[in-house]
Amino acid sequence: MTASHGVFAFAHVGDLHLERASDPHAADLRAMLAEVAGLHRHGLLDFVYIPGDLAEDGRAEQYAVLREALDRHPDLPVRLIAGDHDRQHGTMADFDALFAAVAGSPRGGGHAARRHDLPRPRDPVSVTHYYFAETWAGVRCLFLDMVSPGYGQKGFGLDFRLGPHQLAWLGEELARAEREGQPCAVFAHTYPDDLCVPDERAALAGLIRHYGVRLVEMGHTHYNELAPDGRTLYAAARSVGQNEDGSVGYAVAAIDGPVASWRFKPLDRALPFVMVTSPADRRLATAPLDAADGTVSVRALVLSDRPQDTWRCHLRVDGGPAHPMVPDGPRTVHARIPWRDGARRLAVTVADGTGHTDTEVIEPVDRSFVPPPAHERPGSDAFRLPAWPEKGLRGDQLGPNRNGRHW
Repeated sequence: MTASHGVFAFAHVGDLHLERASDPHAADLRAMLAEVAGLHRHGLLDFVYIPGDLAEDGRAEQYAVLREALDRHPDLPVRLIAGDHDRQHGTMADFDALFAAVAGSPRGGGHAARRHDLPRPRDPVSVTHYYFAETWAGVRCLFLDMVSPGYGQKGFGLDFRLGPHQLAWLGEELARAEREGQPCAVFAHTYPDDLCVPDERAALAGLIRHYGVRLVEMGHTHYNELAPDGRTLYAAARSVGQNEDGSVGYAVAAIDGPVASWRFKPLDRALPFVMVTSPADRRLATAPLDAADGTVSVRALVLSDRPQDTWRCHLRVDGGPAHPMVPDGPRTVHARIPWRDGARRLAVTVADGTGHTDTEVIEPVDRSFVPPPAHERPGSDAFRLPAWPEKGLRGDQLGPNRNGRHW
């Protein structure tokens, strides 16, 4: 029996830091959007997410590079938020125009900016905020603005804040989703631990943990990173501009019932692409394996630009015989297989008639799993995973805020 719900899946194109259309990373952006737009046309991805730092200096001419790239794919849904570089010179006027044009359009969800009076002695006027929510594939998606309520700019430094209105809104949204039985994903520029105000830091991390948010998807780091805390998967993706983490590409994230999954797709690796969405890998798990009857339901997301009837998918347990997997929706394949105690590795392989194949190997959680207690630094990278090449994680934090160059 297959699951009764669909799989929510999106592409995450990391921090852009756009300057000129002729820059190599602008060409990389155009190539990624072309690939993602094709996958969306096949019904395989819900939208593309861009987590802020869209422009290196928050200038109109830099946003024009992004708008031109997006205009090539008018049917591709786009969800974007602000990063600290979108406020580099103390103003967000040019970002405001971009937000109105993209987020305010049908392809951007039709969202409008909000104005709130904030207790800010330097600016006793109302401040424009860019946060919003919507539901995709049964998942409540909450997009946060950590930038406009703060004072961050070049020469002043980072100043991530939410403000009381946004924080109250988030709590109401999460409570409503819980009442309605909706899983939640939060989209933010950076970790809650990076917020400037200690009370906000504790409040945001507490809300995420209390309501069991499945996924917090972020930028800012410039490198791929996964930090699961036993209830929530915190995930950051490699930047497009100012990248020293490895091959440029985009992250693919999915929520399949109680399981959040994530894997990086390098641009220089041909499709197809496969990611196991259920069961959870032991490193990302939030609940024990469901194998009470001695079988396990396995589901995987497939990304291919070929028709589904060309897909050939199978799975193996610990290198054993192949079990065929069959489509159970437009973007996923499924199989129910016997599962013995002590089994360790599950590999799913896809081919699509192009001569290329892809395999993902996970180590499923076992039936004795117990979620760990809350970490002393919730909502931070303190519990990040070490290197995990199969997911695209180097583990060395090569970015300007940790161990990389200061661009």
